[in-house]
Amino acid sequence: MSWEDELRVLAREREEAYQSSLSLMMVDHPGTLRRQLRHYLAEQANHGRLKQTYDVPRLDTRVGGLQELVCEEVEFRSDSRLSFNVLMEPKQTGWFVKRFEFDLHLAGRSINMIRIHLNQEAGHDPLTVPRCHFHICNSKAHIPFPIMNPRLMLHLICEHIEVDVGLPITR
Repeated sequence: MSWEDELRVLAREREEAYQSSLSLMMVDHPGTLRRQLRHYLAEQANHGRLKQTYDVPRLDTRVGGLQELVCEEVEFRSDSRLSFNVLMEPKQTGWFVKRFEFDLHLAGRSINMIRIHLNQEAGHDPLTVPRCHFHICNSKAHIPFPIMNPRLMLHLICEHIEVDVGLPITR
């Protein structure tokens, strides 16, 4: 088997795994997710990880009944900044997270930015652009990333990625 064939097999397997994990992307209601994310960010501020308490995210209505949570920016004590948006679509069983994007701009680090995307649009090529992926700095590389609920994504970013990524290695 050639390396191109191996890559195709890996991409197909990854896409099948993503399809099976999409059930994790259902939320009860956009307002509930908004309150959960607000509460989490308030806890981060209370623990001194954010510079202040923010009144985000806001909930916007889009064309076709879509709902979008938008957080334009929160600032960490480290001067790093996070913005995100989560687009949800109504389904019979609840609200489906159709797309999200989390942008973390890291201050004073060797890696200055991490961007994590979930795309549900049809017609993508899973070999070149995994459904859920991340970018490091301004690279065009689409590095596979596990699909997870936006609450878990926010936790991972605040508790692990912002705290650790791009810092000098100490031994």
